Amino acid sequence: MRIDPKSIAIATITYFPKWYKGTLKSIKHTDKIRGDLALESCKSAAKLGYQMVVVNGGSSKTFAKELSSIKGIIVIRRRGKKRSPGKRMGIRIASKLPGVKVIVISEAEKVSIVTDCIPQIVEPIINDLADVVVPKREQNLFKSTYPQYMFESEMEGNKIYNEVLTANNLLRSNLESLDMFFGPRAFRNDPKIISLFMKRYHILSSEYFDSEEWSNTLYFPIILALKKGFVVKSITVPFSYPKIQKENEEKNAKDMFFEKRKTQRLGLLIELLHFISFIREDKKR
Repeated sequence: MRIDPKSIAIATITYFPKWYKGTLKSIKHTDKIRGDLALESCKSAAKLGYQMVVVNGGSSKTFAKELSSIKGIIVIRRRGKKRSPGKRMGIRIASKLPGVKVIVISEAEKVSIVTDCIPQIVEPIINDLADVVVPKREQNLFKSTYPQYMFESEMEGNKIYNEVLTANNLLRSNLESLDMFFGPRAFRNDPKIISLFMKRYHILSSEYFDSEEWSNTLYFPIILALKKGFVVKSITVPFSYPKIQKENEEKNAKDMFFEKRKTQRLGLLIELLHFISFIREDKKR
């Protein structure tokens, strides 16, 4: 079955305040590396015919100018720096584009999602076999292209996350585990499903974790979809982590990146437990 690329909308956010034009001057320049990858993703999406919405905020003026020069994509300006509000804005705009059947949200620097994975991700939704798809990284590529500490951290995070979902009867034990720590998600352009990704939650008892960063648009919607009985599928994709990004994260303050991943994993798992407690109480009420 041939998929019309115009029926697919990719929504993403960009924030690269230290990006600069021209040749990379140092492997330590994270914003330059990720910004270049984001621009490559946008150009690839336009070339392949996908509709793409980029919500940019806080990036350097040179990056904003470079982004706006790419024909075939929609660029929207945002003011805040938090991830979830920007993603909701992108989803809202993508859902109103003509002919869009599936919305894919992904980090802008994940070039391989655009170039190698979109057809596999959206096919179950196009064929009415799924409402939501959580892409799963092919194991060998995951292990060989990612920094080792990141592979180990996210494997452990996925294991615990799936165990908690299964223990709370949200994910049936006979279903394939979900690669929850892989950022991309795809879902049907249907108001009932879109609404899951537009909800906002705040953990009142914690000042250390902010669900507006990751959970509100990447994690809680999947839990809600499972709870409400929507069909959530895990689809394995041939995603490759960019070599230059791996080099940047291994050579540029590796300890800092390691601690960042560790803290992020802990925060997401704590938010998961709070959210499951919340939906249990909500059901009782």
